[in-house]
Amino acid sequence: MRKTIRLWAGRLFELERRDKQLLQALSDAAMVVVAMLLAHGINGYALDAGSAAMCAAMALVVVGLLLITGAYRAVVRYLSFGISPRVVLAIVGGMLAFEFLNSLSGHVVRQRVVFDFGLMALVFVSLPRHVMRWLYESTQHNGREAVLIYGAGSAGRQLAMALRTSSQYALLGFIDEDPALKHAHILSLPVRPLNSLKKWVAQGRVRHILLAMPNISVTRRRDIIASLEPLGVSVQTVPDMGDLVSGRAKLSELRHVDVADLLGREAVPPMAQLIQKDIAGKVVMVTGAGGSIGSELCRQILQQSPTVLVLLERSEHALYTIDNELRATIEASGRSVNVVPVLASVCHGQRVRDLIQKFAVDTIYHAAAYKHVPLVENNAFAAIRNNVVGTWEVALAAAELRVRNFVLVSTDKAVRPSNVMGATKRLAELAVQALAAENSATRFSMVRFGNVLGSSGSVVPRFRAQIAEGGPVTVTHPDVIRYFMTIPEAAQLVIQAGAMGGHGEVFVLEMGEPVNILQLAQRMIRLSGLIPITDEQPEGDIEIRFTGLRPGEKLYEELLLSDKAQTTDHPRICHSLEPALPLVEWKALLGRLCDAMSNSDLNAARQIFHDAPLQYQPSRETFDDVAVNGASKGESVVHIMPVGSGAG
Repeated sequence: MRKTIRLWAGRLFELERRDKQLLQALSDAAMVVVAMLLAHGINGYALDAGSAAMCAAMALVVVGLLLITGAYRAVVRYLSFGISPRVVLAIVGGMLAFEFLNSLSGHVVRQRVVFDFGLMALVFVSLPRHVMRWLYESTQHNGREAVLIYGAGSAGRQLAMALRTSSQYALLGFIDEDPALKHAHILSLPVRPLNSLKKWVAQGRVRHILLAMPNISVTRRRDIIASLEPLGVSVQTVPDMGDLVSGRAKLSELRHVDVADLLGREAVPPMAQLIQKDIAGKVVMVTGAGGSIGSELCRQILQQSPTVLVLLERSEHALYTIDNELRATIEASGRSVNVVPVLASVCHGQRVRDLIQKFAVDTIYHAAAYKHVPLVENNAFAAIRNNVVGTWEVALAAAELRVRNFVLVSTDKAVRPSNVMGATKRLAELAVQALAAENSATRFSMVRFGNVLGSSGSVVPRFRAQIAEGGPVTVTHPDVIRYFMTIPEAAQLVIQAGAMGGHGEVFVLEMGEPVNILQLAQRMIRLSGLIPITDEQPEGDIEIRFTGLRPGEKLYEELLLSDKAQTTDHPRICHSLEPALPLVEWKALLGRLCDAMSNSDLNAARQIFHDAPLQYQPSRETFDDVAVNGASKGESVVHIMPVGSGAG
C-alpha cells in the first residue's frame, strides 16, 4: 500500500507546474465546499438550492483570493509545517464574503455557521498541502542518508531549511543539550539530548551528524567532537563564523571535521600595538606570498591597512590566486591598499633591490622557503639556493637599503637539524643573525614554530584522502609526535613577534601540547564513521600501516637550542639569543656553499653542514640531489660583499 501511494505521489510530482496548480485549485474548491456543507449540517441547516449556490460562490471566492495572494506560486516542498498566512487571509476573506452574500440574498444563518465554516475551511485547505509535502519528503528519503543536526540554534534551523531540498541527506531531527529545548519540536522535527543520539546510533538509525554551532568557543567545539567520537558516526560541520560573516563560505557548505576542530585552542586576542606597529600606513613586502604561511600573512597584513602590499612569489598560479583573493577583499571592505603582485625569485638579488627601492619598502616578511622534508632531502642544492642564498639576498638587500624591519619565518626543524630542510633554515637564521649584529638601520628578527594545520605539507589532507579511498592510512611511526598550530594563529603571532624584535633574536611560538600522529589518524577515521583496525578491533574498516620514518624525519621536534628562553609581554611568544657567526665568518661559509653548488659537489655541501654551528645530526649518512649535473650553473651571482651603511 505504501509503495503504491509513493508511486502515485511520484507521478504527481512529475507533472508540469501549471497542471499542479490547477489540481491544487480544484482541491481547494472541493475543500471549501466540504467545509460549507459540514458547517451547515452540524448546525441543523438542510441542503437546498440556496446553500448549494452559496457553496459554489464560496469556492470561487476562496480560490480567487488564494490566486490573488499568490498561494499557488508557493512550492509545496518548501512549505513549513504550519498555517500559511496566505491561506488564512483567503479564508478570512471568504468568511467576510459569506456574511456579505448572506445579507444580500436574505438567506440568514447563525453566526456560528460562519465561524465553523472558517475553521474547517482553514484546516481542509491547509491539510492537502501538508500531506503533499509529507509525501514528497517520504519519496525523497529513499536512497538518502539519515542525519541529525547537532545544535538547534539559529545555524541549526537555517541548515535544516537548506537540507529540505537535499538529495543526499534525510533530516531526522536535532540534538541539543539545552534544557529549555527538551522534548521540543523545531520545524516539526524533534529535539533530543545526546543520550537519544546514542540510542539512535545503537539502533542503526543514523550514522551521520552535522555540527551546526559555528559561534561556539574552540574549547566547546573540541569537547562536543570528543563526545561524538566514540559513537562511530561521521561528523561534518558548518563553516566557522568568521568565514560565514566574511562571505567566504555559506552555511550549507558542510566540511569534514579537521585537526583544528580536534586540537584547536582558544585564540589570544592580538595586541593592537604589536599587530599594527610595522604595517599600518607602511609599505610591506611578503616573500613566498602564495604559500601557506605567506598567503595568511598577506590576509592579516591587509587588515592592518598598509599603503602598499608587495607580493613576491615565484609560482604563477599561487601568485594569481592570492592576488585575486586580496583584491576581492579590498573591494568588499572598501580599504585603500595598493596590492602589487611580483613574479620573481628571492634568489634574484638585483630584482629584490629594485623592488625595495621602487616602492620604498618599510617591512619585509620573508616566508619563501622549500619545506617538504623528503623532497628537499633529495633536492639539496635547490634547497640551499632557495632557503639559504634566497634568505641572504633578501636580508642583505634589506640591510643595504635600510629597510626598517625584516622578519624571517623559520621552523622548529632548524633546531639540531636532522635533514637538509632544517639545516638550510638554520643557515638562513645564521645569515640574519650575522647581518643583525653588524647593522643598526634594520631591525632583524626570526620567528620559529612547528607544523601548521592545513598547510600544503600537512598530514591531514593525506589522511582524509586515504580514508575516502578505504585505506590504508599510512603513518611513519607509532611514536612520532608533532606540534600543531592553525595557520591564522601562526601568522598573527609572526607579525606580533616581529614587532618585538630588532637585535637578531629568535622568537619561538608556544605551540601547546604535542600530538601523537597515530592517535590523530585513529580519531580522523572514527569521526568519518569508520573503525580503525587494531589488535583490539581486528574487524575494523580502515587499516593503519606504518611505513617507517622518511629520510631526515625525527620522532619529535624541538623549538630551542637551549633552555634559556625568556618570556615576552605576549603569553604565547618567548625569545632567545642563540649562537651566531660573525659576518666575516658567515660570508666565508656562504662562499664555500656557492662553490659546492657551482661544482655540484654534494660531499663538500655535506661537510659544510657539519662544520657550521648547526648541530647537524643527519638521520642518514648521505643526501642526494636529482639534478647534480650543473644544477646551479648559469644562475644569478650571489652577492657576498660588505653590507651598506651601518654594516661591517
